Amino acid sequence: MFRFEYGKTNVYAQLGFANAEEIPLKAEIVKDITVCIKAAGITLSDAAAMLGTLQSDLALVLCGKFQDIRADELRSWLARLTSRLW
Repeated sequence: MFRFEYGKTNVYAQLGFANAEEIPLKAEIVKDITVCIKAAGITLSDAAAMLGTLQSDLALVLCGKFQDIRADELRSWLARLTSRLW
């Protein structure tokens, strides 16, 4: 049987990830981007065009592969989406 323990520390730091502090922040921003896209009912292609990026790059980010993108870039994506959609 497994036993889980919940801690208050960053699990990514415990596992030795580079930029561990930034991972939860970027995940939260990506979640907000996903919510915006779904709420607006736009396609991935339309969202990518609004963001000025490739649809394949946006798809990777939305699937959690955002290691190569800075949090500032993700924030700018979110700002562009919200300003154009609402």
